[in-house]
Amino acid sequence: DPLERRLAADATVEKYFGEEESRTEEEWWEFAEYEGSVNFVLTRLTPDRCGEKGEDTTEACLEEGKELLRRFTYILDVQCLEEGIKALSSELGLPRPHVKKGNTNDSLHQMTTRERIGNDEIYDFIVKRNRRDIELYEWSKGLSLVKCSELTSTPVDDDLLHVDDDADDLEIGNVSETEQPTSQPTPAKNPHEDTSKHNAIRAMQIHNYKLGRALLLNVHITHHGGTTVCNAMKQLGHAPEGACNRGDDWPETVPKYRPWGYDETDENAKALRNVYHFISWEFGIIPPTPLKEVKWESPNLVSFIVMKDPIDRRLSGDATTSKLFGEEADRTEEQWEAFAKYDGSINFMLTRLTPDHCGEEGENATIACLEHGKELLRRFTFILDIQCLEEGLEALANELGLPIPDVKKGRGRTSMSARERIGNDDIYDFIVGRNRLDLELYEWSKSLSLVDCSALDEGDFDDDLNVADAGDVDQFSDAINYNYTLNATDYSDDKFDAEDDSVFNNQSDSKSTNEELGSEISLASNNITNQDNINIDDRESIRALQIENYKKGDALLLNIHITHHAGTTFCAAMKQIGNTPSNACNGGDDWPETVPRHRPWEYDETDRNAIELRKVYHFISWEFGKKPRSPLVDVNWESPHLVSVIVMKDPIDRRLSGDGGINRMFGKEEERTEEQWEAFAKYDGSINFMLTRLTPDRCGTEGENTTEECLETGKELLRRFTYILDVKCLDEGLEALAGELGFSLPYLNKDSGKTQVSARERIGDDELYEFILRRNQRDFELYEWSKGLSLVNCSALEEELFDDDDDNNDIINNDDDFNDSAGNDGNVL
Repeated sequence: DPLERRLAADATVEKYFGEEESRTEEEWWEFAEYEGSVNFVLTRLTPDRCGEKGEDTTEACLEEGKELLRRFTYILDVQCLEEGIKALSSELGLPRPHVKKGNTNDSLHQMTTRERIGNDEIYDFIVKRNRRDIELYEWSKGLSLVKCSELTSTPVDDDLLHVDDDADDLEIGNVSETEQPTSQPTPAKNPHEDTSKHNAIRAMQIHNYKLGRALLLNVHITHHGGTTVCNAMKQLGHAPEGACNRGDDWPETVPKYRPWGYDETDENAKALRNVYHFISWEFGIIPPTPLKEVKWESPNLVSFIVMKDPIDRRLSGDATTSKLFGEEADRTEEQWEAFAKYDGSINFMLTRLTPDHCGEEGENATIACLEHGKELLRRFTFILDIQCLEEGLEALANELGLPIPDVKKGRGRTSMSARERIGNDDIYDFIVGRNRLDLELYEWSKSLSLVDCSALDEGDFDDDLNVADAGDVDQFSDAINYNYTLNATDYSDDKFDAEDDSVFNNQSDSKSTNEELGSEISLASNNITNQDNINIDDRESIRALQIENYKKGDALLLNIHITHHAGTTFCAAMKQIGNTPSNACNGGDDWPETVPRHRPWEYDETDRNAIELRKVYHFISWEFGKKPRSPLVDVNWESPHLVSVIVMKDPIDRRLSGDGGINRMFGKEEERTEEQWEAFAKYDGSINFMLTRLTPDRCGTEGENTTEECLETGKELLRRFTYILDVKCLDEGLEALAGELGFSLPYLNKDSGKTQVSARERIGDDELYEFILRRNQRDFELYEWSKGLSLVNCSALEEELFDDDDDNNDIINNDDDFNDSAGNDGNVL
């Protein structure tokens, strides 16, 4: 950051302008007016030292600096230099050095540059003279080897080391057309087709918000958590009263209508930021002008939208819905049918986001309509997912340099899915069909969400925890403000939500809609359904072909990630090897349009999807905190274009994996009372967690009554994977995997916080321990059996530590272990 650089202390600066802590105002002005440091970076990087002109430095000068930076092999950001140097070492195959951080004045280090200077006028003067250096620095973050903002912006740490592969596409000495600055881009054009430009725009917007120059704006689709967001933002600064839509102190120069036109966005955002830090635009009715007309790329505007499962949104309660169709709990079948056929909420999101309200065609809405919605979402600064809104708001606060707000969780949550709440499969399917494109838009938006809800360590909750959305106010006044004529027959359950009923709806099953849409899929005739018929030679020949194809770039490496089975570690290691999806290795911006984002795949699409994804990534992950939408057995695991891996873990250790959700329900482990331990042990959401995700009928939910047939079904699937690793010796497993697949050994960030205390000792009550063990017996048997197929035999490693005479060849499991393990299933316990 050029202002941080300008304030860096050295003997010469102190000689001429005094020490920073004791500098007088006169010395500060002399310091600010000193010519020797104007646009210090650009004057050194450009051939004609063009940055010396200060505020008069041209954009052409800035582009010259960018051209040079693009030609360097790597760019690091001093904001996270330690992590950058470690990443650089990993890139070059060097051991990770110990980075000794420099001695700093801690009190000054924690203050902003504005606070350190202590005079707004002087600060603004320095900023103005070094504006081009600031722009260059913000732009450079898009090419930095490590994205510093991602180290602190999200509670999910799967994506700390993200290399921007867009840099490979830049031609030396040339600026691509997509990166050329434009004076007035047409509002309809999507400006974020180029990731690096999107990142640069986003960085400038965030920077300006922190400087007090940019306005934070929530594009609020009614029932998408607007009340919760508004209340959180009011804790962080001044916002309009009521629902954050407007207030008595609204500037007279700013119109109260919404949305704004392209040409007025900059000025309106500036004027409002002088009064508020945050406002909300709520759209219960269709906007009077298209949202695409707003200048979302304005440096004076930080925009975000909260996305929500459209079926859950449809079930959000308010007074008008209850008046038209009765209270949900008392609704008759006739009322449910009328509710389902009501036209006012069809593809509710798309009809508000697209210029021609194209979602109103329901099941007849086109893919082009969906693409219009995606184009607009790409232009927003941030996207949040209501499924983990609390974590999203925390991450947003971190991005913007704000304290974390206290987000009150909704009361009255239900653990029932949307299908269960409706209580009629035909009606449910009818509603799903009419809102198909909204569902697709929501699922797609998850790849751009600031926080990946599916990757959060709350998989234990499965379908039982939900995020609530309070009813939203101010809808009736919205309609009046737009001068809409509301006729008696045009009752939308979303227009008159002025009573703020605070009826909370289910958010737990945000993926269950897709799970329930699919009917049972008949496997293709050539699918292998009975793995007992596969002999060891067949399995090994399949594996050999998959491995060979991976080495040639013709096969995709895929981790079947059961939540809490070290997916974060695996993803971070694979990012060091080659390109992976940015979002916890599950999804990302550069995901091919031809490949669906759902998981798992069907048998017939496995080859095609794996081939297409390998053109972009070498590795992806499928995380299953929830039960899969379709059975994992349906995937063509024998595809020559797929190398599959699963990491197995002791189910009791997995059960004790800590996360925020578990702590909220049962208290922190070290402070848990006996009563909380009992509730923890009796919680049904994690019984036989592995089997319920691996088997087609989720048969492990019966706990101690789970049959042996269920266990065998899990074994059949495990046999079909290319590799099995054991989390107990994951470092050695990844080393062995690297050797098998022919890539450089990744740096493994070993967990210094591992405990040597056993699960029984951690629980501290033999009776409770035995109770948990009994309920998860089949998972335990599956884990013990899987060790016979694990790439590395962890127990042999432990024995080697105590017996130097042991034969090390036992560490890597031989093929013979396959037959041995298959014949001794009954003796595990």
